[in-house]
Amino acid sequence: MVDYYRQWQPESSPGSHRLYSNPSMGLFGYLAAQSLGKRFETLMEEDLFAPLGLENSYYQVPDDQMASYAYGYSKDDEPIRVNPGMLDAEAYGLKSTAADVLTFVEANMDGAELDESLGQAMEITRTGYVDVGSMTQGLGWESYAYPVALDELVQGNSLEMILEANPVNRLNPPLAPRQQALYNKTGSTNGFGGYVAFVPSEQIGIVMLANRNYPNEARIEAAHQILTALTDER
Repeated sequence: MVDYYRQWQPESSPGSHRLYSNPSMGLFGYLAAQSLGKRFETLMEEDLFAPLGLENSYYQVPDDQMASYAYGYSKDDEPIRVNPGMLDAEAYGLKSTAADVLTFVEANMDGAELDESLGQAMEITRTGYVDVGSMTQGLGWESYAYPVALDELVQGNSLEMILEANPVNRLNPPLAPRQQALYNKTGSTNGFGGYVAFVPSEQIGIVMLANRNYPNEARIEAAHQILTALTDER
């Protein structure tokens, strides 16, 4: 891994384009853990899971929880689970429940009960650093001015956005976390697909976890319909 990064060269100047990259997410987590002098998994368990009360989130599923550990299903309809790999914990290796992820979402919307350092850290992840069309990129979270049209969400999570380098408008200063915004993130591995979205001003969010890698567009359309129906009822 170290040799790979020593030899790697960017295809465009820093800060000019946005290109989705699991290795970049993994490297970010790896370096954060290195700077704090602990394993990434230990830091997550001690500094995030425990304070938030996430009791069913694991990097290694314990034996007494294996009966609840879902299999995913491949394109060939074969049962599959997440494979170990380089930077797996930092990039894609967390196993969790919808309830635990929803607790994490709630902490992002209302951090009043968090201690100062954790609350500040979570705010930083929602800070926007570049605009790519109508989407603002943060440290993981991607946000849109709310209300947001379905086609904007679909475009912001499209294959073109994921697989291609897209020019950006760098924000200086960065955009502080917004109440009137929709924050979202898709996630996929072989056999699994997820989508998380929340709107702080509405105090509403959704967590969708599936043991099949459904297309992003299908996930987003379903989530947008549910969120719209719930807000229309108010």
